[in-house]
Parts: sequence; C-alpha cells; structure tokens
Amino acid sequence: MPTIDPSSPLLAILVAAATGFSVGILPVGLAEVAAVGIGVVQPPGLALAMLAAFTLAHVAAKMPWYGLGRVADRASHPRAQRFVNGARTLIARHPRYGTGLLAVSAITSVPPFHLAAIASGMVAIPFGRFVLICLAGRTVRFGVLAAVPALVRLWLG
Repeated sequence: MPTIDPSSPLLAILVAAATGFSVGILPVGLAEVAAVGIGVVQPPGLALAMLAAFTLAHVAAKMPWYGLGRVADRASHPRAQRFVNGARTLIARHPRYGTGLLAVSAITSVPPFHLAAIASGMVAIPFGRFVLICLAGRTVRFGVLAAVPALVRLWLG
C-alpha cells in the first residue's frame, strides 16, 4: 500500500486547494483564517504556491454562485421571487455598479462575496470578466492576509 508523506509540498498545495474550494462554496467566512494560516508556512515559495492554489480553488467555488444568479428568474417560491424582483429593481436603478461592486466585494468581502457572485450572475456580467475580477480581488485580499504573520514577526522583532 502506498504511503503519503505528510511533509510533501504537493500534498500541502492540494490541501490548500481543497480548503480554498471548501471555504469558497460554503458562505461561512473561514477563508481569511486559512489565508493567514498559509502565511506562516515555510519556505515562502511553498506558501506562495499554496496561496495560489487556495485562491484559484476559492474563485472556482464561486462559479456555482454566479450560475445561481444566472437562473434566478426561475425561482418559484414567492419569497424568492420577491427577492429577485427587488434585486432586479435595484440593478435597474444602478446598472453601472455591477463590476465595481464585484471588485469591492472581492477585495473587502463587503457585501458578502457569495452574494456579489450571485448578483453578478443576475446582471449578466460576462463570465470571463467575473472570473478575472474575482481572481484579482481575491489575490489582493488573500495576499494581504497571508502577509500578516510576516509583518507581525517583523514588528515584534
């Protein structure tokens, strides 16, 4: 039976990707904790590879949320229909805010990023643009968070 080396860099990268997808598909807010945790990994090259895998998988996990927004008009429950109609009204009043709102959410998580992904699908932001904005914003967010441990070490001496 093959054994798995727990110190394997490939295993670390795969675990980072699985974690990124898991915390991306579930709107529970643990991605930030994981990004800070990646920041303590040594050597820095491995941490960078883990952060890249984590970010790519996290953004991939937002794609189903985007797809949900694309089919929001099919909602059959009255409460869901009211929500969709309210969102459509808001979008109609501010049609140019979609891309900017997505970018702000990708970087700050305000509004919650999964809701911004749904809204992006509802306003039909082109899928390629959605992915690029998400990757850029999440790279900035997670990169800053992963740098926190190094900054604390530098500050504390």
